[in-house]
Amino acid sequence: MSRKPSFGRREVLKTTGAALAAGTVAGCLGGGGGGGGGGDRVPMDITEWPPEDFSSNLNMMNWYDSWAEWAMEEFGNEYDVEVTNEGFSSPDQWYSRLQAGNTEIDNIAATTNWVERSINNDFLHELPVDVMPAWQNVTENIKEASSYQQDGSTYAIPEALVLYPLTYNTDHFDSAPESWGVLWDESLEGEIMMWDNSTVSCQIAAMYTGQDPISPSDFGEIEEVLKQQKPLLRTYWGDYEQGMQLFVNEDVVAGPLTMGRTYTARFSEGAPVNYTAPSEGAMFTSDLFVIPKGAPNPITSLLFTNWASEKPNAAQLFETMGYKPGVDIQSELSEQDREFTTWPSDWNLVFSETLSDDVRSRYDEIWTAVKAA
Repeated sequence: MSRKPSFGRREVLKTTGAALAAGTVAGCLGGGGGGGGGGDRVPMDITEWPPEDFSSNLNMMNWYDSWAEWAMEEFGNEYDVEVTNEGFSSPDQWYSRLQAGNTEIDNIAATTNWVERSINNDFLHELPVDVMPAWQNVTENIKEASSYQQDGSTYAIPEALVLYPLTYNTDHFDSAPESWGVLWDESLEGEIMMWDNSTVSCQIAAMYTGQDPISPSDFGEIEEVLKQQKPLLRTYWGDYEQGMQLFVNEDVVAGPLTMGRTYTARFSEGAPVNYTAPSEGAMFTSDLFVIPKGAPNPITSLLFTNWASEKPNAAQLFETMGYKPGVDIQSELSEQDREFTTWPSDWNLVFSETLSDDVRSRYDEIWTAVKAA
């Protein structure tokens, strides 16, 4: 997943009563102020679908840049909406703007932990999922695997599931490694790598040592095994492209990498790679569409959120980025892609719950000590 900024702006006709998808016709009010068309309405004011009035502008912050570029064109053409997207490399880039009082951002692709923080600080609009047709496309287990629903209210729609698996070279291994212990295998000295990320690496070490990665019991053991591992590594990678290229160039044979980058390495770069969830477990989280309070075009943002969750549009996310959408897209995929995106039922997948301040601080301290060792 490339996370460099991506901007775009398209000239569109600002017409009223434009022909919409599925033969539906709705008024499209020019401009973006005044609550996003139809006065000062907010998403929960929508009781029937599709919304009758919406503004002709949409300002996104979405870090799936290739998909976002495609979506800007497709959604913009379908609804006569001028769409912009601002990429970001870290969630605090958009979160700080919500803290300052958002007046510009309509739609964000937000990671679960940051969604939870935003809900707790009353930064997000509640969404009327009961009237949004695409809500039915979100599979039940994914609906339950997050904290974006609180006290009977829903504040987000899952965009993608993000798995942190073990990626491996299929030419080197006859079958998928069964344990994170492969990253401590002395026979692979110089051919393995770790992610330069305190949380990811400490959680891998926690699982390797049989601990709960969300609430570990022995921080000293985590630090010890990470220091033992360090001389075996070819490198710590800090950039997604760097991590992928280490596999593409066959510099390493095993290491943590995202599912999306593994997909790109395999199908776009021709690298002999696959991914697995070791027996100790693999972490996963989700990115979600949210509509922040202060959004100048909240109804258009709601329309986009539903559109993005329609199966063909969600399938495009997988085809361009390699990440598993939050909706069931099996019927939209080739046999090859269905095989790649299917997670076996016996995998031990651990949802990446928000860490306590103490655990996050301890992981940071451990990582600083490991890097300095």
